[in-house]
Amino acid sequence: MAAKILTKPRFEALAFSRQPAIKNYCDEREWYSDQDENVLGVITWDKIDHDWGYVVLGRDERDLFRAIEVEVSVPDIETARSKLFMRLSYYSVTGEKVFPQGDETRQKKFEIFKLAVPQEQLNPNFRLLRESNGYSPAKEIIAEIAHSFEDPDGNYLQQFQTTGYDARLWELYLYAFLHEIDFVIDRRLKAPDYLCKKYDQMVFLEAVTVNPTQGNDVHEVSPETEPDRNKLADYAAIKFGSALHSKLKKRYWELEHVKDNPLIFAIADFHQPHSMLWTQPYLMEYLYGVRERIMKTDQGLQRLATPISEHIYGEKRIPSGFFSQPDAENVSAVLFSNSGTISKFNRMGKLAGFGDPTVKMIRVGKRYDHDKNKLEPADFDLEIDQKSYSETWSEGVSIFHNPNGKIPLQEELFPLAAHHYFREGRLVSYLPDFFPMASITHILTLTEDPQSTEHK
Repeated sequence: MAAKILTKPRFEALAFSRQPAIKNYCDEREWYSDQDENVLGVITWDKIDHDWGYVVLGRDERDLFRAIEVEVSVPDIETARSKLFMRLSYYSVTGEKVFPQGDETRQKKFEIFKLAVPQEQLNPNFRLLRESNGYSPAKEIIAEIAHSFEDPDGNYLQQFQTTGYDARLWELYLYAFLHEIDFVIDRRLKAPDYLCKKYDQMVFLEAVTVNPTQGNDVHEVSPETEPDRNKLADYAAIKFGSALHSKLKKRYWELEHVKDNPLIFAIADFHQPHSMLWTQPYLMEYLYGVRERIMKTDQGLQRLATPISEHIYGEKRIPSGFFSQPDAENVSAVLFSNSGTISKFNRMGKLAGFGDPTVKMIRVGKRYDHDKNKLEPADFDLEIDQKSYSETWSEGVSIFHNPNGKIPLQEELFPLAAHHYFREGRLVSYLPDFFPMASITHILTLTEDPQSTEHK
């Protein structure tokens, strides 16, 4: 039996349950499986002893890939590779598919697409994800990630499949994001949503969503319906403010396990189908209470910041500057991304080799242009393929640091995100080389009509 080579994205998507501590003492260099992917194998380089080894992983009773065999102190990579191939062949011949580890009783297998409600109650977006061939990459990677996902409240499936689809998808996205940047994630506590640990630093993260306005005859405000940019900014600020203040009232910082640790509110905007594509700049304005405009002058581009005291739209009025509001000093930062959508999972699933291979995706959008002489963002147009395209879960994440926060958040904990500060009366941002601001992912299939989905 010849071992099958796996790409790094494929292996990482399958091995979501492995702990990040392994990266402290060894590098993963090559990834393999048997032909049916019943067992996985990885070649490792020991950073301390400077020798080679390998790990074989098999699924436990919850379908998590976990280590079932380890060998270290191998003198060279060729020997390690040969030994690994022999072990993969052995497991292929035995036909074993389940490798119990004796601790699976703590939670049952998490089958995220197993219906928890009657068909007529299903959210249309969940139904599309579950049944559409165009979203098969997203469906398969979500199912894989969910095997290692903890559900402390016991209602995740029911909400994800019905009225809480967006909020629960955002929660799962945050899990993938935190896992990617090597946090040890603890979901045993009911609040806040995530206890994360890294470098002996604990961080607590609470997921927040901006939801649709309830009631009859709701007037949807968007750049198409509201041409006044300042009014549009006020409207968006009020939407963000309502969601953030609802979480502020929970007073998570008073919980014994949260005290003296950074607290992050991670917010996503789902109040309209396309709102996540245009509201991010207005979140920054609301958080810091400053409206910034970039102007082209004879001296080059100039950033002008004007303080904002309040936001008014229609009959609603709120004070600006969330970070300056009472009790907000207990929030270390606000995290935002418009990437926590099904398009993100679809692209990441495609990169990892999930779904129908005939599904094609084209991503077009705007990215930040690091040329300081340009006012407008740059265009990009990319085909999602496993050879030339790359993307991370962190791509598009912005972290807004609270200038008044009692417990500052260490920037190095989130190395792949954009970081924003308010210093000496100015907004200061540090962005990755490629930072998408808005995009649409077009899906092309052989079996269905062309589709497109909005993503940041």
